[in-house]
Amino acid sequence: MGDPHEVIEKEIIRKKAPYLNQTFFLVRVAIYFVVWVLLAVRLFGYSTAQDKTKDPKLTLAAARFAPVATFLYALTLTFAAFDWIMSLEPTWFSTIFGVVIFATGVVSSLAVLILTTLALRASGPLQGAVTIEHYHDLGKLMFGFLVFWAYVHFSQFMLIWYAALPEETTFYHNRWDHEPWANVSMALVLFHFVVPFFWIISRNFKRNVGRLQIGAAILLVMHVVDIYWFVMPNFHLGQAGFSFHWLDAACLLAVAGVYGAFVFHRMTQYPLVPVGDPRLQRSLQFLNA
Repeated sequence: MGDPHEVIEKEIIRKKAPYLNQTFFLVRVAIYFVVWVLLAVRLFGYSTAQDKTKDPKLTLAAARFAPVATFLYALTLTFAAFDWIMSLEPTWFSTIFGVVIFATGVVSSLAVLILTTLALRASGPLQGAVTIEHYHDLGKLMFGFLVFWAYVHFSQFMLIWYAALPEETTFYHNRWDHEPWANVSMALVLFHFVVPFFWIISRNFKRNVGRLQIGAAILLVMHVVDIYWFVMPNFHLGQAGFSFHWLDAACLLAVAGVYGAFVFHRMTQYPLVPVGDPRLQRSLQFLNA
């Protein structure tokens, strides 16, 4: 109890208590989901109304709404990252953590988009609507955000390690000094960046849907490992250990299953191609330089 580090940590947690308490935590969770649902419903409403009316004003309305939606999403995602992941180690902090989680989410979202549209294209609903040119562009976006993900991750690591403040470096000590997390950290470097970087960088690979599909699948699997790497070492702070439980996989499959069931059900009620968008024909005829 007289250890000076323990005294300092208790004082830090005491100061954070007005923010890190159960009631305020649940209030923030509700706010995040309300904002995300409202944004999704608003943008989805613009798109479906446009399919029915073909009114170009809806395109302009969606474009005007996009900056507001981007700001609200960025703000809520950042605080959700602080609340749900960073607060698991309440004495540790990183001001760039929200950007790191954003980059992680964008890369995985593009990987899911590529895999989903490839499946729908192969089964028929998107046959002729999504072409090699579109996959080339999706591959470029996924590659670009993969580099951005590596950049912000390395920026966080470099600044924390260079400053050498004990309350900050503990995050990396817990993931590099103990097994099996040291191996997981190395796997993330290799399979979440090095291998996909050289796999997707080629123009030919981005235009080869089979190879692009493999690259997207690797990134999606490593995204799950990345989130696990953020969360689970907090249960064995300062010691080796790996606490996998079958509920970890069950929760992931449950969330993916519920979300997938809802999305695919909605797909049966609306056209998958935005038939009312005035830019549709230009998109279908698009060619990469």
